[in-house]
Amino acid sequence: MKLDSPCSLYLRRLAPSGRKSMASQLKQIKHILEWSGSTEEQPFHNLLYAEIECVKRQLVSNGKSARTINHAINGLKAIVKTGFLMGQTHEKSWLQVQAIKSMKISPSKRGSALSSESVQALLKDCALDKRPIGIRDTAILAVFLATGIRRFEFSNLTTANYDKKRHSLQITQGKGDKARCQYLADWAIPYLHAWLRIRGEDNGYLFNPFHSRRPNPTDKLSTSSLYQIVTSRTEMTLAKSSAPHDLRRTFITQLLRQNVDLSTASKLAGHASLATTQIYDKRGDEVTREAALSLSFEE
Repeated sequence: MKLDSPCSLYLRRLAPSGRKSMASQLKQIKHILEWSGSTEEQPFHNLLYAEIECVKRQLVSNGKSARTINHAINGLKAIVKTGFLMGQTHEKSWLQVQAIKSMKISPSKRGSALSSESVQALLKDCALDKRPIGIRDTAILAVFLATGIRRFEFSNLTTANYDKKRHSLQITQGKGDKARCQYLADWAIPYLHAWLRIRGEDNGYLFNPFHSRRPNPTDKLSTSSLYQIVTSRTEMTLAKSSAPHDLRRTFITQLLRQNVDLSTASKLAGHASLATTQIYDKRGDEVTREAALSLSFEE
């Protein structure tokens, strides 16, 4: 029996969206190292501390962002660790590679969060479309905004993942294969139930494309379809398209606006690190200004 290479095993353990992104970065690193052949079969697990530092410098020279470089280096670290666990990498090499430091990054300026007024206008306008596809799209927007889940998590939702009594969604294929329970805000329930009345109670994927004007429960909406639906619906209402990830930013930002503590917001977002959640905070300078102005020493 042929065993997977450390690189191949590492990639197979990633979520589909993360796997595609990391495979692309490893392919670039393969070219930097002037290796030939299949990316998954390359000996990334044998890279030494100095070699990975050299790769990091080359990525900087190529104009890659600190965030992109850190993502690539973390991938190499994980492959070296996988090689160690498989008995193909020396412990000393593994420990040295783990000591490589990440590059410092500033909070992301990319993307934006919708205002409360924009969210209300978006849902109200989409709900005016009484066609089955309009009811579905309104439910899609509502679930994205009420849960902040990722596109690939959304795409994989099934009817079995939805608990009507608890108003919760079980995310079984989260990032890093981590499962979590995501509760739906009360305002989002009517939108979802309106869609379920059209979809029917058959087992299958929760959100579906239409075939012959009917939703097909055995078929799921792809991540690209979800992107197109969200961008087109936001463009029609707000005259500016927003991506599903902007709705995720909106969810996290609104939690923080409502004084939900960072730790809880991080759990609801399915983040492994509080620092990641902070990057999604799009509240702006008014928050720090209000905090400073509210400072008082009066009892």
